[in-house]
Amino acid sequence: MQVERIHYGSAKRQRMKGYQIIGKSAGIDAGIAGSFCKWAPSHDSLEVMEEQELADAWGLSFFPLGDTHIVIARSMHGGPEYSGRGGLAVVTSALVMTRKQFAQYSFHAIDVARTAITLGYLILPAGQEDVLSPARMTGKPISLPMPKSDFSDGSESQLPSHVTRWVARESCSLLRDGRKIMIVGPCDPLPILTTLLDELKPNERSAISFACGIKSSNRRDFRLQFTFERMTPKLRKELERTGVIAIDLAQVLLETH
Repeated sequence: MQVERIHYGSAKRQRMKGYQIIGKSAGIDAGIAGSFCKWAPSHDSLEVMEEQELADAWGLSFFPLGDTHIVIARSMHGGPEYSGRGGLAVVTSALVMTRKQFAQYSFHAIDVARTAITLGYLILPAGQEDVLSPARMTGKPISLPMPKSDFSDGSESQLPSHVTRWVARESCSLLRDGRKIMIVGPCDPLPILTTLLDELKPNERSAISFACGIKSSNRRDFRLQFTFERMTPKLRKELERTGVIAIDLAQVLLETH
């Protein structure tokens, strides 16, 4: 099936400079594009774990666009930021699916993301094409083994499997209670998210949103977020103030040892 695409990043153009849509397929209208921009991360918005190279940092997000579409987006560091403020530009490659298309994947966002990457999508774009061809996705997920760390399983798992399962089950319960969650501490988000979505029923999966590897922002209202920071009194106080339930991985590791 054909799925619409968006690329978002930092660009210097005649009519606009800064973070903007730098490429989209023909089915992306102005309304969808405008809504997408409210969620897309910009400069210095990716989290980088200790001893991780900037080029290896990535973020993944899943969120609705109104009642008709959903987005699975992967954000990465691109080339140097042109504006002179330093650092690397953040580039986001996204799929925009109708809810009918998403239903073919049983509303499982990680299955969509992993299938897309296997097919060559959601990767750092080679250039800045204004017009993108739609993604040619399979009609159902490609069968892949359970992820151990990242998309390529290129590193050792940071959490024992029993902790991954505990965090996924606890998150599942909190989401069913209508709570917002922040998972705090270094971890591999993909195994947690995959286990969590496997636990949820398809209709429950379609009602959540999540982000990992992306710094928290008030303008991006995700129901489930990750931060690789370690828990501090300041962070705990801020989460309590905003009504977000914290799952402190350092504490979980102590209690489930």
